[in-house]
Amino acid sequence: MDKVSIILPLYNCEKYVGQTIESVLRQDYKNWELIIVNDASTDRSLEKVNEYAQKDSRIKIYSLKNNQGAGPARNEAIQYATGRYLAFIDADDLWAKNKLSSQIFFMRKHDAGLSHTAFACLTEDGQVRGRGQVNVDECIDIKRYMKTSQIGMSTVMIDREKIKDICFPNDRELCEDARLWMQYLRRGEKFYGLNKILLLYRLRSNQLSRHKHIMAWFAFKRFMSEKSISPFERISCYAAYAKNALKKYHDKRVVDLSYVKDQFNCR
Repeated sequence: MDKVSIILPLYNCEKYVGQTIESVLRQDYKNWELIIVNDASTDRSLEKVNEYAQKDSRIKIYSLKNNQGAGPARNEAIQYATGRYLAFIDADDLWAKNKLSSQIFFMRKHDAGLSHTAFACLTEDGQVRGRGQVNVDECIDIKRYMKTSQIGMSTVMIDREKIKDICFPNDRELCEDARLWMQYLRRGEKFYGLNKILLLYRLRSNQLSRHKHIMAWFAFKRFMSEKSISPFERISCYAAYAKNALKKYHDKRVVDLSYVKDQFNCR
């Protein structure tokens, strides 16, 4: 059973990080290590995660002296990773109890180096949203990703035997994860999608991703500078991206709440 190194950047998330760790502890796949990098939190986040580390030796905590952002914190954690697989989770999200086992089985079946999964959303106070799950395609290339932005950070798993260069941008620009995924897709790698809800993504009022006009402008600049496809394709991809974003906002797809109740320990 190959080890999974779980990467968790932590900054001022004392309210939710305990629930996130609990979702890791409930995994039916047991050969994992959770590497937490505290990005100079100013609340009780570090104290909170230390309580878990004292009880489970698989949880390892490192701290940065100065706040550097999620990308550098993930890169720091990766340096300490000893597992074949890397999995990522943010400090306020929740995994289904079969997340790791399902995704590893899926990756082996498809001989995949990169994978992601479907996900649903939580409100800030922990209520599961009954509509608007994000579905994924079984296999995507760069143009499909640009059109759908379907890769959720906390759903991604990477096989380090197949993907050697795993380093997020160290700047503080938005979408450091998307820029790394684009780097892989640009050179012809494929992301394989397991269309099963294995993540609950928490929607919070202070997230930059909630400011749609900022995200739209940033995406436009990023799309227009993408040299691996033609100018016409860039415009076409952005138009599809904007249409898809609007569709997500008005999405009426019903989430299977009985499945969520069974797989996640939440309301």
